[in-house]
Amino acid sequence: MRGDGDESVLRTANGLPVALRRSARARRMRLTVDAHGTATVVLPRRATVAQARAFVRDQSAWLERHASRGLQAGEAMQSELQPDARGRPTRILLRGEWVDVIWGRGSAFRLPASGTPVQLENRLRDLARADAIDAIDRQAHLLVRQPRSLTIRDQSTRWGSLSGRGTLSLSWRLIMAPPDVFAYVVNHELAHLRHPNHSPAFWAEVGRLMPGYETQRRWLRREGDALRRILPAPS
Repeated sequence: MRGDGDESVLRTANGLPVALRRSARARRMRLTVDAHGTATVVLPRRATVAQARAFVRDQSAWLERHASRGLQAGEAMQSELQPDARGRPTRILLRGEWVDVIWGRGSAFRLPASGTPVQLENRLRDLARADAIDAIDRQAHLLVRQPRSLTIRDQSTRWGSLSGRGTLSLSWRLIMAPPDVFAYVVNHELAHLRHPNHSPAFWAEVGRLMPGYETQRRWLRREGDALRRILPAPS
């Protein structure tokens, strides 16, 4: 017989798989459905799998509804990307606009005819790094200090972060957002150089660095999931 901690996937009443993840920081069970329709139940350290199973069953309708929305949105996004016979996108979002990706024919992305989506992602990462450096440099005269380093990653839940040592991390997917949205995330993280929290003083600092940032913040909350559906990270 398997022990209580051996199960890593549960199922809703209609069979939707729900990944199980434990978190030392979680104080109660919670459910998440990501941009691709993947469902997860997060458990505090002392919660049992039996409790999680009951929780998932009780919330089956919510999970299945949100997962279905994510899957449908993913299918719509695939239509926007217009993949070729090899499944590679022939259109991509760049700085808020759809542009053509021409594999092996002088594409602006410099992609070979035999290239892969990974190479396209790497090109977008390079562009994101360049835009981030420009955004930081534009604010240099307003900062109490500079970030110690910059990393471009593919965070699953955050668009950016600033470590206690001053490392600024940004999602490469921001290169697909409008430039002012990208700038908002950079300025949000730069504000943490002065205030390592989300206090009123922190938000005042964001406003000092980027007046009117609220519009861009709302855009990211409303449209951010769409950026995560493009070139999904390998599972």
